[in-house]
Amino acid sequence: MHNYNSQKIYGFDYLRAICCMLVVAIHAGIPSLFLSYKSLYNFIVYNIGGLAVPIFFQMSLILFFFSRQKQENYFKIRLFKLIKLYLFWGLISQIYLLVINEFSLSQLINLTDIRKFIVFIMTDGYSNPFYFFFSLIFLTTLAELFASYIEKIKINNELISYSALILSCIIVFLSPLSVMFFGKEFAILAQAFNPLNFVPYVFSSFLIKNEISKTQLNSFYYFNKKNLSILILFIAFAIFEWKYLDYPLLWGGFREDFLPTNSEDAIPVYSRLSLVFSAWLITLISLKVTSEPHFIVKLFSDLSLGVYCLHTFFGILLFRIFPSQAYAKVLIFFIMLLLSIVLTKIFKSFKMFKDLV
Repeated sequence: MHNYNSQKIYGFDYLRAICCMLVVAIHAGIPSLFLSYKSLYNFIVYNIGGLAVPIFFQMSLILFFFSRQKQENYFKIRLFKLIKLYLFWGLISQIYLLVINEFSLSQLINLTDIRKFIVFIMTDGYSNPFYFFFSLIFLTTLAELFASYIEKIKINNELISYSALILSCIIVFLSPLSVMFFGKEFAILAQAFNPLNFVPYVFSSFLIKNEISKTQLNSFYYFNKKNLSILILFIAFAIFEWKYLDYPLLWGGFREDFLPTNSEDAIPVYSRLSLVFSAWLITLISLKVTSEPHFIVKLFSDLSLGVYCLHTFFGILLFRIFPSQAYAKVLIFFIMLLLSIVLTKIFKSFKMFKDLV
């Protein structure tokens, strides 16, 4: 067995940098440059842009599984940090939206409704994109429970992992179908902020961690039968999703009143198995990256959390200032990226903010 402590997963730096820019590009509206080519636009938004968050989850969970092996009580340390992120960014978002009149305290009145209260908690106070932190808290807790269980039993852990993966994939597969067949009462299942969308990544991450433990990182990549199977599953589910889940009014019309409505959503954002298998395959491929990342790539990787958190604050203001023409969206993208990088660097220079960006 290879010692993970002495190995560096270069590919994760590349993935963080790419996914970080993908998130900013999607929120800046860059895909709309391809609206004249609807199929290309949809592919960029849903099958490329939609991969960023799942890959972030998967990398975080893989590193969590390794870290808990190296450090006793790591789960408590990790959980405390995630709760700090959840509370800090949720609070900052509420204050910011109140200041710029994008949010009012009257929206909190109906929180006695249990469904709305649950959505409020899962979305970090209706804060986009900070549902990420609640989902990561949920997934990390599930990962700890799963890893602890695996350690206590003597059954083949890969068999259990694959069984849990299949079960969680069935849940994701049924989520949008539940909305289609049973209507508004099940609308929350197919929303982007539903943490159940991301449960399969716990088990795919555990399987990837096992693979890293058994093989040499950064070696020449062979496209083996397992990876070919994952590719076939990705293609099969992608075809199914575009053929049977392409109902823009369904996903847009069933949004809760207090959340932004977007009737242009062609298919569910994250309730899709094509993302599970494509994120899994891309992560496996990244393990074979042999070159140490360039300074720029490393910079984006190191600052990816701060850029993810900060760029939307700039985006809200920039969309008010700039016109809706295509060139403006490119400009918005670069300004959002640059300002987020600069502010993240500034925050990181202060000890009290270092763990928050």
